[in-house]
Amino acid sequence: FAGPTIVAFGTDGQKERFLRPILTGDELWCQLFSEPDSGSDLASLRTAATRADGGWRITGQKIWTSRAQLAANAILLARTGGADIPRHRGITYFLLPLASPGVTVRPLRHMGGDVEFNEVWLDGALVPDAYRVGDEGAGWKVANATLAGERQMVSGSGSGGVDRIGGRGIDHAIGLAHKR
Repeated sequence: FAGPTIVAFGTDGQKERFLRPILTGDELWCQLFSEPDSGSDLASLRTAATRADGGWRITGQKIWTSRAQLAANAILLARTGGADIPRHRGITYFLLPLASPGVTVRPLRHMGGDVEFNEVWLDGALVPDAYRVGDEGAGWKVANATLAGERQMVSGSGSGGVDRIGGRGIDHAIGLAHKR
């Protein structure tokens, strides 16, 4: 889900750094959106990002993160606005290398012994400002593009999701493969 969002909203540097490893599968990604006690209300997130030298310090907890134990990077939503800012406007979207100091991934083992989900603790993890996607406080708009891509994956090609957010669907990829 990171690729189409980076295509639509990322900087040239983000596209150069992240798109090829996403396409080749060399770097796996996870989505750090859900939080404890938030249910399905994504805008109620409490993970905070505060400005620091070179970027942003991220503090908070994410839960039910699929395959975080295997991922190299994550897409992350954090609150950058104060309590006086409407909650949908005070969110910023980041790209987070999971090997960063201050990031702890804890597997949630289900009763069969396997791990599909994780909780991720962020204890002052530094994210360079170059890894912020979109404007500060505009993360809700960017996240909706990610979620549209997710809905596209679930609902199939009839919904047009990836194409709507500036990406290209599977028909384009198959056409390129045939040409090459």
